[in-house]
Amino acid sequence: MKLRRLLPATLLLLAAWAIPAGAARADTILYDGVSLISGQQAFTDSFSISSPGTLNFSLTAIPWLDTVSNLSGYLSSATAEIGTTTSTSETYNLAAGTYYAHWFGDASGVYNLGVVGMKLDFVANATAVGLPTSFILLLSGLGVLFGWQSRRAPELTPA
Repeated sequence: MKLRRLLPATLLLLAAWAIPAGAARADTILYDGVSLISGQQAFTDSFSISSPGTLNFSLTAIPWLDTVSNLSGYLSSATAEIGTTTSTSETYNLAAGTYYAHWFGDASGVYNLGVVGMKLDFVANATAVGLPTSFILLLSGLGVLFGWQSRRAPELTPA
């Protein structure tokens, strides 16, 4: 009787475990910081990625001291500019290699100082991973275990 209760519950747990929960992501923040711009100024930061993926490049003018105008940035490799110049954010699909992020702006006002936030967020391309054969072995082992428990020892009849 206990087996009849345990078997459906076990099957439901295995089915829930086998249902994929969605794609897993592993984000890598390559750069997340602020830059103090004095007058007209430009910045460059280099970074390397080891696998293909998607890079999110975003710039933010932080309202502190003076307002930064003409804020823009772009991404380049050692040989060419990648994509277009942006003033807020841009997404790039990149291969493995070394890249350079450039950002610049103009702080004009009473202090001639402005603050810019820049963030580079990289997400590697995920590869599909098949279910391992150990799952089949687990199911067959559970089947043997439940089959073995359902056998009862033969009852001896008195003579």
